[in-house]
Amino acid sequence: MNMASERLKLRPVEAIPAEHQGRKVLRLTDPLRLSEAVLFAPMALVPVLSLLDGHHTFEDIRQQCKSRHGMDVSEESYRAMVSSLEEAHFLEGDGFASWSASLRDAYLSAPVRPNFLAGKSYDADPARLRSRIDGFFTGDDGPGMPAKNSAAPDEPLRGVVAPHIDFHRGGAAFAWAYKSIAERADADLFVVLGTVHAPTKYIYNLTVKSFETPFGDLEADAGFVEELSGRLEVNSFQDEFAHRGEHSIEFQAVFLQYLFAGVRPVRFVPVLVGSFHPFVMEGRSPRGDAQVETFIAGLRETIDAHRRNGGKVCLIASVDFAHVGPQFGDESPVDEARLKELAGADGKSLEAVCRGDAEAFYWSVAEDGDARNVCGLAPVYTMLRVLDGCEGEVLRYSQWPDPNGTVTFSSVALT
Repeated sequence: MNMASERLKLRPVEAIPAEHQGRKVLRLTDPLRLSEAVLFAPMALVPVLSLLDGHHTFEDIRQQCKSRHGMDVSEESYRAMVSSLEEAHFLEGDGFASWSASLRDAYLSAPVRPNFLAGKSYDADPARLRSRIDGFFTGDDGPGMPAKNSAAPDEPLRGVVAPHIDFHRGGAAFAWAYKSIAERADADLFVVLGTVHAPTKYIYNLTVKSFETPFGDLEADAGFVEELSGRLEVNSFQDEFAHRGEHSIEFQAVFLQYLFAGVRPVRFVPVLVGSFHPFVMEGRSPRGDAQVETFIAGLRETIDAHRRNGGKVCLIASVDFAHVGPQFGDESPVDEARLKELAGADGKSLEAVCRGDAEAFYWSVAEDGDARNVCGLAPVYTMLRVLDGCEGEVLRYSQWPDPNGTVTFSSVALT
């Protein structure tokens, strides 16, 4: 590296205050999940990191840190930091571009999406994973094991809201959603509207890949996906690579295979749904937006065609609700009063979901500029619009209270 002239640029990384080995640090991770590295940067290096913007050389950084913060950045410490960032693929440049292109090519050429989080967020061994999931059903907060050989439901499920928080924190809520699916859904096809946590060009992002799980591959209905794609006005495969490291659909695939592998054949349609943030910031509803309306109409038409051919469909919105606290950009830690406020605001949103009122749900989140950072606004809104006229019941509402970063989530059954 030419220390005198190189102007390095840090990629967009997620930086969360944390403690590591007794020190206050910034925990750096890749929100795109391209790199799985986790770096812990001492708080003293924050001024240096903030100047890795592609415009400053080492000498620029050194002078600014000295004049603004009274700190002397040695060449040795700078080289060590840059080396760690490069090894983690956290710096932009030709090396990162070549590496990320190879990841993309390998993923897109693979016939099946590999299970990205097996062995990390959940057990890769199917027997141990099944035992763990059984415990979500039978634990104190669980709904009990699903009944076997259930009779055909009088009023089959049309849709379900299920969490996408990690299994450790949300296991019981997952179990409530999937007990309902096991006993009340007669579908042979599940359309999973997942929340994408990375930027995408379009709101709705398709793939024809089946999903690998420890219980075997969950087969995607490629014909349904292609038919849906043909009804859209944009190329919804353009950001297919976003599916690679996204957990929101993977978690649902694991639970669907847990229920149905070896029991009865089901297929699914994985759709990653992007952000409605621009609508929220502009203070307007997604209703009337060409991309949103075209997708909703296209999905309805494709579902209708599947039903005319004797198929049955259930939608799953993979979402969490509030994300509040310093970890998510708030100034103050989350206390009991804030938890009570969240329960009230979430309750208002869930009431709208249970009425099947997409617009009321949207505005329950957007009216204050999405102060709760609801992670799932777009998938739930889309599902309610597609189902049009559904009614629901809250099966489970949960909060994972952490003063630094609280997450809320729920399970809802829609008929």
